[in-house]
Amino acid sequence: MFLFAISSGLSGLLTDAREFIAAVRFALPSALWLLLLLPLMGLLNYWSARRRRAALASIGRPAAVAGQLTHPQTRSSWVRRWLGLAYPLAWMSLVVGVAGPRWGKGEEAGVAVGRDIVIVIDLSRSMMADDMSDPQTKTRWEAARAGALDLLQAISRRGGHRVAVVVFAARPKLLCPLTTDYEHVQAVLEDIDGEYPPPETRPGADPNIISGTRIGSALIAAVQAHDPRFPGSQDIILISDGDDPGEDKEWVRGSDAARAANIPVHTVGVGDPNQPAVLTVGRNMQELISTQLKEEPLKQIAAETRGLYFPARRDVPALGEFFRTRIEPNPSREYTGDQIPQPKERYPWFLVPALALFAVGWLRGR
Repeated sequence: MFLFAISSGLSGLLTDAREFIAAVRFALPSALWLLLLLPLMGLLNYWSARRRRAALASIGRPAAVAGQLTHPQTRSSWVRRWLGLAYPLAWMSLVVGVAGPRWGKGEEAGVAVGRDIVIVIDLSRSMMADDMSDPQTKTRWEAARAGALDLLQAISRRGGHRVAVVVFAARPKLLCPLTTDYEHVQAVLEDIDGEYPPPETRPGADPNIISGTRIGSALIAAVQAHDPRFPGSQDIILISDGDDPGEDKEWVRGSDAARAANIPVHTVGVGDPNQPAVLTVGRNMQELISTQLKEEPLKQIAAETRGLYFPARRDVPALGEFFRTRIEPNPSREYTGDQIPQPKERYPWFLVPALALFAVGWLRGR
């Protein structure tokens, strides 16, 4: 039991250490490359020490020469050996301090300045088709989720942008309102399951719903999720196969609402546009449906709202690159009441010990 307790404690310490290291951020991470100079300086120091020993040997026996020194060394060898680590440790501490380590939450809060993006993901039955090329994301909904996570990663690199998530089938559901809490958005996206969509998105007993893919309603929900105070700095990213069996152009309602609000809708088409996929659906798995990527409605939505169409097709959408090149350069909102907790600066924790270690190394060499 005692050994088990020790092993459990060590495992917990390692887990805490990994979580702590993952939470550390640097204001100037490129400065960490200076740590690579440490091995080079070590080699130069070793080469210099060898030259000194060779010079002493040319004068006489090392023991005899040491006895003639005016300042005989009184410290024991192990003390000098430990003191010899002062300069390397000082350099490491100095470099880390210059890199600007940050962790924890400081008292100050920054103002979120960026764009507002509402991610809309289609979870209708046709999105369960497994016609994607990546074996890790064989179904359309898995590719859509992976693309949304790639988008979120790009958004979080600079920060300031607000993100919301809407999913839909027969009805839309707002899973996450606009927020700068990217960890929460990531958890929401990772929790999306196309095989078990939220019950609120199903048609239920409503006789007015004639299709399980209501793109227009989803776009209206996305428009409503936006903050009306910041027109011109808003985007909607719709990830869908565009396959609406109702064929009633219900999506026009959504594109009209987005155009009226001056919000561009960037549509992302997932699925095979050439080869239909056959799905077995229904309560008893006896109903067969044929589905394929329908690009035309997605292209029209993008064109009517001044957005862009991204034809991912059978590949996972590279939405991170799409965001960096096509969305992020656009004008950002100048102010919002959202306050972003800022990590606390910790550089004094490293610069002060660095100065102390440099002093120790200097005194050692006297």
